[in-house]
Amino acid sequence: MSSRSTENSPLTMLQKEFSHPRAVARFDQVLHGWSTEDTALSDVASHEDLVAILATRDYERHDEVLHALLVRAAVTDPGGVVATEIVVNAMLPAVPGIVGRVVRAVRAAGGAVGLRRGVTGGGVSSSEESRDIQAAVIGHLWEQTRCYPLRRRHHIAANLMRETQRASQRDFGVDHSQAAADLVSIDDDEVHRPVAAVPDELGASEELLELLSWAVEQERLDEHSATILTTRYFGDPVGRDGVATDRQIGALIGLSQPTITRHRRRAFEQLAEAVVECPGRDLPWAG
Repeated sequence: MSSRSTENSPLTMLQKEFSHPRAVARFDQVLHGWSTEDTALSDVASHEDLVAILATRDYERHDEVLHALLVRAAVTDPGGVVATEIVVNAMLPAVPGIVGRVVRAVRAAGGAVGLRRGVTGGGVSSSEESRDIQAAVIGHLWEQTRCYPLRRRHHIAANLMRETQRASQRDFGVDHSQAAADLVSIDDDEVHRPVAAVPDELGASEELLELLSWAVEQERLDEHSATILTTRYFGDPVGRDGVATDRQIGALIGLSQPTITRHRRRAFEQLAEAVVECPGRDLPWAG
């Protein structure tokens, strides 16, 4: 991508718009008013205050602030539009990484690269035109912000990133029934992290691993079932869909494919029953 196209890209233009003094003054005005009305925003009296809070590693506080803003973004009035702009602005640093993962998922789904699980990182090839994908990502980020399910109060930044990425990938023909096409890890590159970044362990894959550990500790999932699921999603063998096949798991564990298939289905049932009792958790995978 040329420097000229980067300069005039949808992301760059939106960043310029939101950083304009008039936009910042508008953000300051509404945030000051909201800080006097909402205890969750009591220390967010300006855009600068918001940036400072979201730059910390107090992720519980991030969720509180973002949730309060998303409640206002759901309202169909001018205040809802401004709240949406504020959240989208905070998430804009995540856009390059999402664009890169969409590009890679599209290539992976089309067989243009190797094993899907190995497709990681942010950004796109310099020879690839990403303006349309970038515009789609920004559009879906706006939509996800306006329509965010407010019952989900945990890992809000990661949820926004994940759902924006999934919606964008659907636009370009990626089938989400294929687990490996759903690349949702947060980039390690600080440049590509959102202002409201969450730690890597809160990515979808890590949420699943965390859930597996919790289910075993609570005796809701036996260790044999946990071993099968861990090997399927996190082990070295990789099948066509980016996860280990039952045959591969069986070869490692020493059981037949039909036996592994039966145990895997039972493990899914156990985990589905357990997840409703695990506070703040949503299954980040499709069986």
